[in-house]
Amino acid sequence: MDHKTDIQQLIIRYLDGSCNVADRQTFTRWLEQSDKNKRTFYQIKDIWDATQKRKNRTNTALLQFYQQQAAKNNASTKVLHIWKAVAGVAAVLAIGFITLFLLQTLNRDSLTQSASALVSFKVPLGSRSEVSLPDGTTVVLNSGSELHYPPVFVEGKRVVNLSGEAFFKVKSDKTNPFIVKTNDFNVQVTGTQFNVCSYADNSYASVTLAEGEVGVQFPGNNNLVDIAPSQQLNLDRENRKYHIEEIDVESEIAWKDGEFRFKEIAFPELVKRLERWYDVKLQHTAPELETMLYNGRFKNQETIWQVLDALKLTTPIDYKKTGFREFKIIYKPMSKSK
Repeated sequence: MDHKTDIQQLIIRYLDGSCNVADRQTFTRWLEQSDKNKRTFYQIKDIWDATQKRKNRTNTALLQFYQQQAAKNNASTKVLHIWKAVAGVAAVLAIGFITLFLLQTLNRDSLTQSASALVSFKVPLGSRSEVSLPDGTTVVLNSGSELHYPPVFVEGKRVVNLSGEAFFKVKSDKTNPFIVKTNDFNVQVTGTQFNVCSYADNSYASVTLAEGEVGVQFPGNNNLVDIAPSQQLNLDRENRKYHIEEIDVESEIAWKDGEFRFKEIAFPELVKRLERWYDVKLQHTAPELETMLYNGRFKNQETIWQVLDALKLTTPIDYKKTGFREFKIIYKPMSKSK
């Protein structure tokens, strides 16, 4: 799909959530073709985020984008023609634009694979995605995650490789154990529901069990560390030590349903998660923010502008936009009442 008007209409359908499977495959391929394509997409997305803050209609935001492009290219007539072509689609977009996109499962023929190669399934920043494995296991992948698995599981084992975070609902098969390999540990189960978090830029990695049984195996050790339901194994990567604790599972795995719940989370960790979920850069340098803990919850219907506004009401911060999808968070002590 090379025609500019078709691409812009495809972007609109993608943002609106009205894409069919073929549209999503086409959009994903187009997005990965070049940095220019990614920037075009994020320019539109960035304008929409800002428009939500001002509570304008999304079609007005699109018109603003095309007018800006016309000014740059000195081609206002052409851009206005494009606008007419997409205005009918844009007019039906809801004001509450969902910033985190839920990408549906791609058809297997859209992924690079062969009879002997692994299927590679990658989720862009700012998105979530669900994939069904050959054995019927379902996996929900969080933003910036990647899963590798064979087109067909061989008898005796079911092995996948994960980078990032994913929630697994494993189809029960006691004769063929299911193994999730990460750079930190392997997780072995026969049939259960659990969450694995192993982002490369985190200081920790974790396994959270929702139901059933899991065993965690560390490199150089054949023993399995068992975890019970409602428990989490948390690995400190710096000293290679782990601990197991009781946790609120529903809060821990709420991300897979588009809800984010935080309880006593360090502010720098909150910032890191927001950067992944919204595909933005959030700069903060105040030492006071390093020790701050945050409690709260929100859903993915909120844009990054709305989330930052909510943080202003509950924490001593302010913020300003500093660049393309970049914000600076400023420590602002709350004034004491007289």
